[in-house]
Amino acid sequence: MIGYERYEKMTSKQYEKKKIMFYLCRTPANRNLIPAICSIENKKILDVGLGTGSYTKLLIEKNDVTGVDQNPHLCQLPITVHKGDAADLTSVVGDDKFDIVLSTWMTDYLNPLQVKKFFEQSKAVLKIDGKIMVTFPNTYGFAPLYTTAAKLIRKVKKYSYRKKVITKMLKNSGFKSIEFINLNSWFFPWAFLVIAK
Repeated sequence: MIGYERYEKMTSKQYEKKKIMFYLCRTPANRNLIPAICSIENKKILDVGLGTGSYTKLLIEKNDVTGVDQNPHLCQLPITVHKGDAADLTSVVGDDKFDIVLSTWMTDYLNPLQVKKFFEQSKAVLKIDGKIMVTFPNTYGFAPLYTTAAKLIRKVKKYSYRKKVITKMLKNSGFKSIEFINLNSWFFPWAFLVIAK
């Protein structure tokens, strides 16, 4: 199975090329996701798995944003982007602390152990009152079609998660307050944004 390495030789322009799943899933999901992101001001943010920074650019004018990505060459925004792994943030940012750890459309590449480590690492790099904001494909609605198509057509292993599983992982990582915002496709449930402190 292929993962992040498929982007190593891609340019930002190639990565940004919109495919049908973008229009079926992300475009309608953005109705709830973009307002949540745009409400963030005057924060120090760690954007994990930012790709080209399509959501990051909504933040950089009013926030201090640092990125972490397996393929940092994809982001051409005027911010620092470290090459690194979501499951090992402390080795990338050291003792630096953030108000928010943000990750949009990255976790579908993470298996359950990697999600657990990502939550633990996020907690470790957050300030005491910091929060995590992360998108996940759901296990019902349109998401199973998405993960199956990725596997069969592109040979990319993708994961989807139940809110109950994410809640348990977050609580085990030290997060106490957990909120979910549904991010639906045009016709079916598709994903969710979890915000946890």
